[in-house]
Amino acid sequence: METLEAPYLLLATPALVDPNFSRAVVLMGHHDGEGAMGWVVNRLHERPVREMLSPEQQEGVHGSTPLHLGGPVPADALLAVFHDAIDGVESFEVAPGLHVSRSAGVLPLLFSRPPGPGIVPGRLVLGYSGWSGGQLEREMEEGAWLALPYELDLAFSARVDDLWRRCYARLGLDPATLGSGSGRSH
Repeated sequence: METLEAPYLLLATPALVDPNFSRAVVLMGHHDGEGAMGWVVNRLHERPVREMLSPEQQEGVHGSTPLHLGGPVPADALLAVFHDAIDGVESFEVAPGLHVSRSAGVLPLLFSRPPGPGIVPGRLVLGYSGWSGGQLEREMEEGAWLALPYELDLAFSARVDDLWRRCYARLGLDPATLGSGSGRSH
């Protein structure tokens, strides 16, 4: 199987029984022969983002900013994932047009206003999803995942409650019609 080039969206199939990834949409930021990494973008953390920030950081972040649970691999800090480069903020372009930053300076620039409909400027995530070299390819061959080319309106959609179904619709597929092969995640 050919290695996919990030960014792209990874969709859990109905066959995937791992509770960490059931109906997950993962924004993939890295994928090569050494492994793959991304962030679940349709699962929200149970704690409000403001509880995770210092008092100084809270001032620049709107209270309704969602905190995404990026995956089962714990991270020691919140990470902003965003689609447009921001001048004057320390960030890293992980894939073409996809940036990440741990800088507190990015918070008020991306998250000072309540999220509106349409496309959000970024996602605030805690944790990530990772696969060792060849692992994701094996899981895809087993039927656990489907790939969807990167689309800004899906990857950064303000509406995440039905994102999994909308991604399948973009592929022209109904997840209910897909078989339930082994699809287990390791």
